[in-house]
Amino acid sequence: MEKKIFKVAIFGHTSNEQKTLGSIFKLATARIRQYTLLNSTERETANIILVDIDDSNARSEWKSFNVHHNNIPAIKVSSKTIPDNNITNEVYLRRPLTLKRVLDILDQVTIKELKFVPELSIADDTMVGEDDIDILEEAGKVAKNTNKTGIKALVVDDAFAVRKHMKIQLQLYGMDIDFAETGEAALDYIQEKVYNIIFLDVMLPGIDGLKVCKQIKAHKLSQNTPVIMLTGKDGGLDKIRGKMAGANEYLTKPVQQDGLETVFKQYLPNILIGN
Repeated sequence: MEKKIFKVAIFGHTSNEQKTLGSIFKLATARIRQYTLLNSTERETANIILVDIDDSNARSEWKSFNVHHNNIPAIKVSSKTIPDNNITNEVYLRRPLTLKRVLDILDQVTIKELKFVPELSIADDTMVGEDDIDILEEAGKVAKNTNKTGIKALVVDDAFAVRKHMKIQLQLYGMDIDFAETGEAALDYIQEKVYNIIFLDVMLPGIDGLKVCKQIKAHKLSQNTPVIMLTGKDGGLDKIRGKMAGANEYLTKPVQQDGLETVFKQYLPNILIGN
């Protein structure tokens, strides 16, 4: 699994705390998600911001920066009593800055705000680490509580692992999702509902995905619905056949966040506003 490094900018914090953060990030270099500290001239490229809200100068500097960069999620760091992150839209990190405390909060932000859950693609391996299990549990909670966008998706795949993967990933974008394990079940769904997007596996029991795609595109309720075919790593021929059947795009399983967002930008651009 390819690792990803998130860039962290800070406002305030003593030199000792900055060294502590640097040490924590170095100790976490074996993880899928990693973090690196930026200097003050690189803040505009940050993925996440840490603000020392006990420092009035840091608060003021961050508020000025935030006027033009309010799309960067911020974590408020304090030694004082802080609100529960579960009952406020703001994210807080309590001092002292320990390895587990810092990484837990940063991981939560990458899931909730940046929609990064690569652990989903390894969730059914027999050698899943405890950290990955914790992150997946957290991702499930975040996904379940994400505000609904009104987007309706249908996922058609006979593999439980794929359905579980897609459920969390799509719920992180506030989608309502129906699931079908067979082509026949998928066709029953499109008789009754209009979907904004359909994810369709090529290989299905009974009617295969290519035949299902043709029928979806022939049906008056779904003929304009984008169909995203899900293929294996060696699905080159499937892609050609899928195009002939009317498929709009293809994603290789396990589906990655970057691939999903590329599809969303083309077919559901409004879903990415504010994410």
